[in-house]
Amino acid sequence: MALYLATPFADPDRLATAIKAAFGEYDRYLLKSGGWLIRFDGTTRELSNKIGTTTSEPPTTGSVLYVAVGGYYGRGPTDMWEWMKSRME
Repeated sequence: MALYLATPFADPDRLATAIKAAFGEYDRYLLKSGGWLIRFDGTTRELSNKIGTTTSEPPTTGSVLYVAVGGYYGRGPTDMWEWMKSRME
């Protein structure tokens, strides 16, 4: 299963509501910036459709950038790294 990063351009609360409705706690991780890490078996377009960014007009989530995660590096909370590692295995 793949990991994705969903970053809202505005109104992170709208994105949060849609992600919580579409995914259980095991498959989502909230970043302090208001973005999300999401575990999903599909393409970025399918993820966007599932969350409601590209299946409604206007989008229920507002504008969002979706990126497939192929690797990662940086500084962050230990639980985030553990979450990512366990979901990418």
